[in-house]
Amino acid sequence: MAASELVECSFFIPLRRDSNLSDGASHPIEAWEWLDYELFARFRGGTKAPGEYHGFYEDPDTGQRVDDDSYRYFVAVAQGDLDKLKSLLTGACVIFAQKCIYLSVGGKVEFIEAQHGG
Repeated sequence: MAASELVECSFFIPLRRDSNLSDGASHPIEAWEWLDYELFARFRGGTKAPGEYHGFYEDPDTGQRVDDDSYRYFVAVAQGDLDKLKSLLTGACVIFAQKCIYLSVGGKVEFIEAQHGG
């Protein structure tokens, strides 16, 4: 695959489960192993940036400020496979107990949410 066919994507995974959605505890090692496996299986690679990223946002349900620390991941994705990445992050919302995950695709940001049964 030619490099020109790929787009750089990055996303943040908070170090703890959402305390309004779950218990706020740290993720088990199996969750991180799942993410590593899925990135390799679907995209043949990925990079975890060094260190932790501190962020904050307004919780859409409570209106309160939430501060969290996250890991940042980078993955090169073919334009036609962006839905595969979004699907992975939809699953990650459940695995990591998050309301949504911040995704940047070539500088354009969107928030990926868990699928809700209906």
